[in-house]
Amino acid sequence: MFLIYLISFLLLLYYLFTKNYNYWESRGVPFEKPFFIFGNFYSIVARKQHIFHRIRDIYNNFKTPYVGIYILNQPTLLVRSPDLLKRILVKDFDKFLNRKIASNEAVDPVATHNLFSARDQIWRNLRAKISPVFSSGKMKMMLPLMKECASDLVVYLEKHNNEEIDVRNMSKKYAVDIISSCAFGINAYCLKEENSKILEVATKLVDFNSFVRSISVFSYFFAHKLVDIFRLTFLDKTSSDYLVNMFNTTIKEREKKKILRHDLIDLLNNLKKNETFDDSYQFDEIKMAAQAILFFTAGNDTTSLTITFTLYELALNKEIQDRLREEIRETFEKHGDFTYEAIQEMTYIDMVFNETLRKYPTITFLNRESATEYTFEETGFTLDKNVSLLIPVAGLHYDPEYFPDPEKFDPERFSEENKQKIIPYTYLPFGDGPRNCIGQRFGVLAHKIALAYVLKDFAFERTEATAVPLELDTAALFIFTKTGPYLKVTKI
Repeated sequence: MFLIYLISFLLLLYYLFTKNYNYWESRGVPFEKPFFIFGNFYSIVARKQHIFHRIRDIYNNFKTPYVGIYILNQPTLLVRSPDLLKRILVKDFDKFLNRKIASNEAVDPVATHNLFSARDQIWRNLRAKISPVFSSGKMKMMLPLMKECASDLVVYLEKHNNEEIDVRNMSKKYAVDIISSCAFGINAYCLKEENSKILEVATKLVDFNSFVRSISVFSYFFAHKLVDIFRLTFLDKTSSDYLVNMFNTTIKEREKKKILRHDLIDLLNNLKKNETFDDSYQFDEIKMAAQAILFFTAGNDTTSLTITFTLYELALNKEIQDRLREEIRETFEKHGDFTYEAIQEMTYIDMVFNETLRKYPTITFLNRESATEYTFEETGFTLDKNVSLLIPVAGLHYDPEYFPDPEKFDPERFSEENKQKIIPYTYLPFGDGPRNCIGQRFGVLAHKIALAYVLKDFAFERTEATAVPLELDTAALFIFTKTGPYLKVTKI
């Protein structure tokens, strides 16, 4: 009798996990054959392959406008065509407004109320409310805070002159310093002190070396039922609670002492003070803190990774490093300082930055959800309501049709002449359309000020310990390196 029950249970399990596996075939959509339980993501779940490479593989195996895939047992449409991406991200944005991401306010109010996860009209109201915080004028006001952190970065490198350093570790410390200062108004001193509490918190927030964290983040994107069943939080709860408390304490201290720093806390607090009864979206303590924590979490990893990969490529391409240093020094001699206007004046640094994000997009995919049935006029295919769409940023960035010789690091792709030739919606490091990355200006400025300060007086070069090519950490959703990279730094 037990054997009968066991067989019945296994058959039921098999049915539940495979009942959707004819979804794309029955609709005439080209698809990749799924693997039992894991769909087309077995190699990712088993940590045999990074999602960056898995997305590129699927993208390269098809030449059609879209591909049907299965993430676990959920049908997902991977969209390859730039014309269709324009519809999804811009032209028919209202039909694809939301990200397909889990949301459970009772379990994780911080993840529920931040701009990244917000849905429908709540997202519209919140985006409209927060957008002025990230204007170019506000970024200019934050620049002095950034320059303080960049100066600390120079001191750090002077201490390690003629040494081989872990560039990712250095960049992480700088990023946490600059985000802590600009988002929470505190000096984290990650570059100055060996044991920084804020660095520990930042590391634990989304620690892919932790099995629980890794599963939690994966579930928020791809296995929503697990979030509710196991009451998973997107961020480490202890670290998240620490930041919420720090945010609220800082606001109270500033109110009491009349402190003004022109950072994110001041800007969010001013928004709350200026609210009226008729405002469509009202801040409370947790909603305000959620925006600051999102900024802290997303900003410290994306900033540190982009700086890491830029310095890595500059070490491998000395002529590019020398040319960038020449522009930086000429700009400094002209202005006597790295003012906001001086930073904006540099063009080659933009080219290097853009090429870094092409080759190493910190977000390897975007996702959306269909709000209604939707017909792609180009193909006549009708997409069902509530179906997940995956936009393969990694695949697009490495498509030789759009970026010839994609493995080569070539900033000239983004010269004034050549960038006009880039096909729209093939380069998406910050997304596109109304739901693009709101912190783009901040990320660009934090990256450029760091490069300007360090490359002016320091050179980076590869050593025997420098991995070529880099090996990615298959446990991570972002393109984290497994180790390093290690580079030698020399003051010049």
